[in-house]
Amino acid sequence: MAPQLEIYVDGKGSSFRTAERGYVRLSISATSIDQAQAAHAAQSAIEKITTAIRALAIKTEDGRAHPDAAVTAFTVSPRSTESRFQRDKDNRQLPKQPKEHVVRASAEIIFRDMAKLAEVTHELATMPHVSVLGTEWRLTDATYAELEREARVKAIRNAVHKAQDYASVVGREVVAVEIKDQPSPSGHDMYHLQQALHQQTLQQTLAQQHGSGLSAAVVTEGLTLEPKTITTSAHVQAKFVSKEEDGDSEDGGRARKRR
Repeated sequence: MAPQLEIYVDGKGSSFRTAERGYVRLSISATSIDQAQAAHAAQSAIEKITTAIRALAIKTEDGRAHPDAAVTAFTVSPRSTESRFQRDKDNRQLPKQPKEHVVRASAEIIFRDMAKLAEVTHELATMPHVSVLGTEWRLTDATYAELEREARVKAIRNAVHKAQDYASVVGREVVAVEIKDQPSPSGHDMYHLQQALHQQTLQQTLAQQHGSGLSAAVVTEGLTLEPKTITTSAHVQAKFVSKEEDGDSEDGGRARKRR
């Protein structure tokens, strides 16, 4: 009887989808030595953003995002106020000068319509007291769960094919007896990092274009925010052993020859 064959292999698989949502983070900030003036400037910016976004975030009667809504979610944080000393060009405090008052808030927007995302992001980036902190591309929970499942299935199939390749060369058949899921870099998180760097470059470009006196139409036409591909990966380690009938059939063949 031939000794049992053991094969250990890694299996890897990945799946991808085009992003279905664009998540935009905003910062609203106004500074003045007059606290009321800072509060008014910040509130005015918040109201402009709210008016523009609510027109895109239409709801159904039960309060859910309408299937045709360009924006599926929108939130604005409460305002916060900070008082601080003014500073000179060397960053030294100026205690004799009137204090500055800083009023801040933040907002988050989730876009379904990517064309609207590009258009609105440009408008927000050029709005006084508003900064676009970053844009992330996302999938819906249902799609991402499906993507992960596809990647796992591909990883297991990859392991099976490897084991079968090795076994077939030596004339054996194998079955899986152990599968271990292994941590694997998703590509989703890596893309978020890449997108943050891309967004920083985008903001710098917008600032340069806006400062050069180009019209909004020219800047918008030159601005592309195409949804990116999101990839998820899976990695497994598997153990395969030869089927018992391999050895039995070999012994049986020898016995028949002896007869």
